[in-house]
Formats: sequence, structure tokens, C-alpha cells
Amino acid sequence: MVVTLSSAFAATNAWAQQGSFTVGTATAAPGQKATGYLQVPAGVDAATEIPVVVVRGSRPGPVLALVSGAHGTEYASIIAVEKLIQAIDPAQVSGTVILVPLVNVQSFLQKVPHVNPVDGKSMNRFYPGKADGTQTERASWLITTQVVERSDYLIDYHGGDLDENLRPYSYWPKSGNEKQDAVTRDMTLAFGLDHIIIWSDRPRDPNASRYLDNTANTRGKPAIAVEAGYSGTVK
Repeated sequence: MVVTLSSAFAATNAWAQQGSFTVGTATAAPGQKATGYLQVPAGVDAATEIPVVVVRGSRPGPVLALVSGAHGTEYASIIAVEKLIQAIDPAQVSGTVILVPLVNVQSFLQKVPHVNPVDGKSMNRFYPGKADGTQTERASWLITTQVVERSDYLIDYHGGDLDENLRPYSYWPKSGNEKQDAVTRDMTLAFGLDHIIIWSDRPRDPNASRYLDNTANTRGKPAIAVEAGYSGTVK
């Protein structure tokens, strides 16, 4: 027991010495929660800021990214992540959690379903994005480099848009990599929705990954997408 406690103390001390974790303008030291933005610069169209929260746990562990609001009128998923931001306690976390509650800010503000009204593109169809593309592509590029590539696991939250009446379900993306597929299966089951869609035809090219969860999976980071809520309502 002495050895176990000493090992645990040494690991926690080493974790504290690793210092802070930064995503966008949010920087959190161990045991802290920080808010900030992913600042998408102006290009062929306007700049934008995507809110981000970093929760740096008090103990060592992996990095989990939770992202919602690719479609800004899928309110159930957005509110779910916002509630988690308020509830999560860094002292109870092992590792780090990156939370992005609202990717498609203009869709939310203008109540435009499905697309980013700035460029008319869905913000879950243009990954891994382009640094010099339209606003959706620039935002996707920033999320890929700042969130996906810095995480170990990812969950992409969706829900029924204003004109969609969906039954809650999860996607289980089968990549053909047995080890990774076992992890994503366990993630899907742990999420707890009782309907699961198995997808085995997602793009395999990390440079043309298209979807957020697929962008993570093509980079060897287990990820799933989940759907809950309908017609823009929240229970």
C-alpha cells in the first residue's frame, strides 16, 4: 500500500509539473477550469469566435473533447454541453476535458438550421477544413488542429434540427481497426442511447474526412457522434 500511495503521489506531482493546457485562448492549470475562444481569422469572409472551455483535472489522465452546435439550432445538444460546463468539477477529473458548446455561432444567432449562414455550408461536412477557405472551412481547420489533434477521445453531439424529428441514437463508426473499433463500440454503449447505427463506409482519407468524428477516427483517435432532441425542442 505504501508503494501504491507513493506511486500515485508521484504521478499526481508529475502531472502538476506538466503545467497548463491551452486550447485557443483558454488556458487551465491542473485543478482549474478556463474559458476562451477559438479565434477564426477573417479571410474571404468574416472572422468569428467559437467558445471553448478547458477543464484540467487534478490528476493524470487522457484528453476528452466534447463538441456540439455544428448546427446552431440543434438546441438539445448545445444545452447539454453548456450544463456540463457548469457542473464539471476539475477536482473530480482525471485528465483534461475540452468542451466546445457552440461551433456554428451565426446559425444560433440567426436561427438558421443546417448551415452556417455566412457561407451556406454545413459545419459538419467540410473537415479537416482549410486555413484559407471560407468561414466554415477555416473554423473546421482550427477545430481539427486545436481540438481533434490535441485530444485522445472525442464525442460530437447533435440533435433534431428545427425541421427534424429524430429518435435518439448513436453512430458506431467501424474503421476496420479492431482495437479502435472496440473502443468506439464501448464509447457508444457507455453513452447509453438504445438505438445504434453502425457505419462502415465513412471516408478513410484523413485529408478528406468530411465529418468531425470521422476526422478524429482517421487520425487514430476514437470518436463517436450522438443524436438526441427533436424539432429544436429541449426536454
